[in-house]
Amino acid sequence: MRIEIRNNHFDLLTQKAIFWQEKETLLIGDLHLGKITHFRKEGIAIPQIAAENNFERLDELLQNTRPVRIIFLGDLFHNKYNSEWETFAEWRKKYHFVEMIIVIGNHDVLPISLFLENNIDVYKNDFEEDDFIFTHHPKVELDPLKFVFAGHIHPVFTSYGKGRQSFRLPCFVVDKHQAILPSFGVFTGGFGVDLVAGRKIYMLTEERIFAVG
Repeated sequence: MRIEIRNNHFDLLTQKAIFWQEKETLLIGDLHLGKITHFRKEGIAIPQIAAENNFERLDELLQNTRPVRIIFLGDLFHNKYNSEWETFAEWRKKYHFVEMIIVIGNHDVLPISLFLENNIDVYKNDFEEDDFIFTHHPKVELDPLKFVFAGHIHPVFTSYGKGRQSFRLPCFVVDKHQAILPSFGVFTGGFGVDLVAGRKIYMLTEERIFAVG
């Protein structure tokens, strides 16, 4: 699903990411790497294959889009250091030729030095380029001269059909001056969003994306 914003073209992808065509850049929000390993340490029965799924989808994304850059919109790693960071560091080496940027999220509490050691440029607040702002928390006060890409809330939308049927899926939320990405990571939950005036919602499954509103 391709949308146009400020004369730039953005592909909304079923892997819960966005590809910025003009800049050959992937936008990815809220991986929460390390969360599954943390849960397993606490005795919560989550199969390790769930953690592997994140890296498999990352590989698929990079192989399909061939980006020159990735912008992580915060919450790359969930809380304290664990073995999943080592897995991520090895994954980073595999794509050493891809520029990577992170805008720090509220769960990114690892030392900044770990990101820098893995050749990831760090922005503690916003990263700006051309008419676009890349950040973690969605903005309440918006500059009409800029368009914001954010994450953080893990948006999901519930659609209702006949016979009281309903289904709840992750979604992209696109307003006039801001877009919010779904959480890339698995087992990250979701926050229900509403369809309001001027908003487009793009629900997604593993196979397709469809617009609402």
